[in-house]
Amino acid sequence: MAKKLASDKILFAALVALSLFGCVMIYSASAVSAGETSGNPYRYLIKQIAALVIGGVAAFVVYRTDYRRFGRPIVVYGFYSAMLALAAFALLRPPINGARRWIPVGFTMLQPSELLKVALVLLLAYQLSRKAEGDRPDKAMIPAAVFAGLAAGVVVLQPDLGTAFCYAMLCAVLLWVAGARLRYFVFGILGLVPLLAVLLLSADYRRARLLSFLNPEADPLGAGFQALQSLIAVGAGGWFGNGLGGSRQKLFFLPFPHTDFIFAIVGEELGFIGALGVVVCFAVVAWRGLRAARRAPDSFGGFLAAGATAMIVVQAAINLSVVLALLPTKGIPLPFVSYGGSSVVASWIAGGLILNVSQHEVADAA
Repeated sequence: MAKKLASDKILFAALVALSLFGCVMIYSASAVSAGETSGNPYRYLIKQIAALVIGGVAAFVVYRTDYRRFGRPIVVYGFYSAMLALAAFALLRPPINGARRWIPVGFTMLQPSELLKVALVLLLAYQLSRKAEGDRPDKAMIPAAVFAGLAAGVVVLQPDLGTAFCYAMLCAVLLWVAGARLRYFVFGILGLVPLLAVLLLSADYRRARLLSFLNPEADPLGAGFQALQSLIAVGAGGWFGNGLGGSRQKLFFLPFPHTDFIFAIVGEELGFIGALGVVVCFAVVAWRGLRAARRAPDSFGGFLAAGATAMIVVQAAINLSVVLALLPTKGIPLPFVSYGGSSVVASWIAGGLILNVSQHEVADAA
């Protein structure tokens, strides 16, 4: 029997801590460059705070709405179709830094692929919950793969292989949680490896990133520059860092330090201890999110909480791996911490979904 509970204060505290810490680090990482380029050292901080307010309001609305309403077909397919259409529409826009990922909305830019992650979570949770009720998780593999593949195909064209990889990982995690058999994952990997190889080798910049990942010292001023500068920043911080604001790599060495590589600045300024604090916060999100999924009163709530948790934690793991040169360089922001309005809003919506499901639990699971 399900009962109404208070919201998960530990999870909420972790999300707020990451967001506020992100604002501090964004200002620290961007103040000098923003002042040089725009004359306003608070430029990126102000935009991040605005996005955080929007994301917080959206999360509150999601939190206060019965999560079962998000499982209605008109909501699931309508939201997915709308976000997929916006991601496709972005392909028609003029490129920005060689990519077509953004749509202008008033004074800011919307990146539909970020909100498409949330839509994919809803759709996969809906599909898997329907099959799980009949104890047929394997039956959900084809529709789940089709919807995830369609979303991934659109963002690959933008091009954004990193986000497409996030979609694939999100789909795989939810299928694993649903109990799909191992052999299907083996077949899926065997089918994706040739496709991934073609995508990596078909574009010059992807080939360069792959080669620089394998040997960044071979081109230290070209393809390997960002990875090497990131490692220098992390290594320079030692145990306790150089102090908040004391980064040297952000001074026009590490490109765009307030976005995808902000964790490198955390390591340089706050050291191993500060970086560990960030990792611990994401570990708390994983713990509380999976706890909410396990204690959900129905399969849809369980898959919804698991999917939203995977959306946050998998993306964080990929970002940290890139910063530490464990994966090739790709444009994946660190949820709640990196600069990026669409990412912050999408991450807080995902957090709102987890907080929503955490309000309910099966009485004998308490």
